[in-house]
Amino acid sequence: MKVWKTVLATLAISGLVVGLAAAGVIYSGAYNVAATAKHWPITRWVLAEAVHQSVERRAADIQAPELGGTSQLLAGAANFDAMCSGCHEPPGANPSVAAQGMYPRPPSLAEAGAHMSASEIYWILKHGIKASGMPAWGDTHSDEDLWAMTAFVKQLPDMSKANYDQMVAAADESGIGHGDGHGDGHDDGDKHADDPGGADHNEPTGTGEARQGRHDEPHAHDDASAHG
Repeated sequence: MKVWKTVLATLAISGLVVGLAAAGVIYSGAYNVAATAKHWPITRWVLAEAVHQSVERRAADIQAPELGGTSQLLAGAANFDAMCSGCHEPPGANPSVAAQGMYPRPPSLAEAGAHMSASEIYWILKHGIKASGMPAWGDTHSDEDLWAMTAFVKQLPDMSKANYDQMVAAADESGIGHGDGHGDGHDDGDKHADDPGGADHNEPTGTGEARQGRHDEPHAHDDASAHG
């Protein structure tokens, strides 16, 4: 019994010391919150691994619908161009000035498309990532919109700049995607949490504009981890 009391007392004192030290760091302003002050390698690894494991666990039970119909990909292209391209560079483009100044730097979605499952991409689009700058689009966009964006992201690893430009132009000409009434938070009652939907089952994957020029240029990604 005496040993347990000693152990508990040691733990309590250690916790108190750690708490006081943490309070000292916080209230002294010693911790540098500037985006120009990079994390230690171990801190960066811990945060990246925590995100990876959290997303993988929460997306495990989400069943992705059939993805890749032409109209779905065009809607995804329009939404990506309007909502994502300011932080995540499109194929063949350099990171924006805003993205270059962010920390952590927004990851390449071509890498995400190559290494993450459709369910994981959908979950991140819907719920966002805390303290990363990644918004939660689920409150303002329907599941159909989110699955269309997911389908588009899964195409990014093999997409050229010319193909990207063609898809965005085709979506704009067709009135598909952002600005056509979708993505405004009004889903006519069809929005259910983690309910797959939005695939265009009547059109084959990657036809028409969605496949033209796909291999005209080198891939816009390397084989790095999707979580950087």
